Amino acid sequence: MRRVLRILALLCVLLTGMDSLHAQRRRIFTDRLAFGKVTYPSTAVVTANTVDGYVKVTGSNRFVFPTSDNSVYRPFAASADGTTGAYFSANPAIGITSSHKGGNYPPLPTGAPFSATSKDANVGKISTQEYWDINGATATKITLSWHLESGMSTLAPSGNLSKVYIIGWNGSKWVKVPSTVDPVSLFGGTSYISAGSMTTNAAIVPNTYLAYTFGADLSSTREMAPGADSALVSSDGTEILKPQNNSLDEMHTAVYPNPARDRIFVRNSKSIKQMSVVDMSGRSIISVNRNYERGIDVNSLPAGVYLVNIQDDKGKTTSRKIIINK
Repeated sequence: MRRVLRILALLCVLLTGMDSLHAQRRRIFTDRLAFGKVTYPSTAVVTANTVDGYVKVTGSNRFVFPTSDNSVYRPFAASADGTTGAYFSANPAIGITSSHKGGNYPPLPTGAPFSATSKDANVGKISTQEYWDINGATATKITLSWHLESGMSTLAPSGNLSKVYIIGWNGSKWVKVPSTVDPVSLFGGTSYISAGSMTTNAAIVPNTYLAYTFGADLSSTREMAPGADSALVSSDGTEILKPQNNSLDEMHTAVYPNPARDRIFVRNSKSIKQMSVVDMSGRSIISVNRNYERGIDVNSLPAGVYLVNIQDDKGKTTSRKIIINK
């Protein structure tokens, strides 16, 4: 009996020393480079597992994605059918994380790394701890979480979270995504400097940005969500967030249909000089420099997420994510 009590006491000590976010959770690994993923119905509540890699949801209920990287659990939430995403416990300006198979992945996702010096003037600090790759063609509010390892105190001195917001990489720079701290976080408690979450103020098409992380103002006041004229409205009346401080030409660049199966087309208000399709490993799969109006034949591409780079006649390149379904 005494031996059993000693064993139980030792287990209590070990569990006390564990991060409560990771205790009793089993890690599932997927191949990030091959875009392997675990799929859950949106009605699921995942409490026993974390996924070190990509997670996909089917259904339109708000779903908490149990994403992790190297034992760091950092969930995000969305409510659009088909949304897929992964968490990277790495500096987005480097974009390299280790593989469960050994060694490191190359910079991921396609388009990484994401420079910390390329940013809008109203973006002050940028997280050096983590980022998310979130994909999807249907608008949804996006919620990102943080915990002690996120180092939010470096973004929000004195614990002032009102200066912190979500930022997205638009293909060439980081831009502010108006967002609000959640009163009740994805972890279940009140959001505070050491643990919490925040949600975009409006629905956004996840493919709008290549990566997401946290940023902060350097000024004394935080810019709040813009007025009605700063948003777009979809055909079903859903408000879709417009990326801030992008040029009008970049805003008018669209790749469609998305998801696609056989052929994709590009709408751009400027003349197109060249277009290319790049896979998740950064390889250029398709490159065309004429007959754009006929679109790009993608029928031979395997299902997955790709990056379409569009260069205009002035040398400016705009990038858009696209999903190929089979």
